[in-house]
Amino acid sequence: MLKVISLIFIFLLLQAQVVRVIDGDTIIVKYNGKSETIRLLCVDTPESVHPDKRRNVPMGIVASNYTKKRLLGKQVLLELLPFNGRRGRHLAYVFVDGQNFNVELVKQGLSPYYTKYGISKYDTEFRKAEKRR
Repeated sequence: MLKVISLIFIFLLLQAQVVRVIDGDTIIVKYNGKSETIRLLCVDTPESVHPDKRRNVPMGIVASNYTKKRLLGKQVLLELLPFNGRRGRHLAYVFVDGQNFNVELVKQGLSPYYTKYGISKYDTEFRKAEKRR
């Protein structure tokens, strides 16, 4: 029986334009004439557009507005996992102006470093960002 010691993922790099912000951790980008939904890796901002209105909180609107201010209409570099998440969305780290936006959300106190599905390849940066809050 084989034991998995480590999983190594190869990320796909892609430039795209952010055409819509759904909430603090989900965006829609356009590339090659197609629009795709992107879920940011290792962050989990509070809800702002959940169908169950009771789950939406004021801090979710703050996170969503911050993401809009920083990303909407901008060219970004995506580091995409080669597979989709459980809701069919692409999973990615988003870089804007040379900065890892996922880490920025943590640094700004808008999300914890979310490790439910494993630690990040940017683990050190995320941990430093959490300490700065």
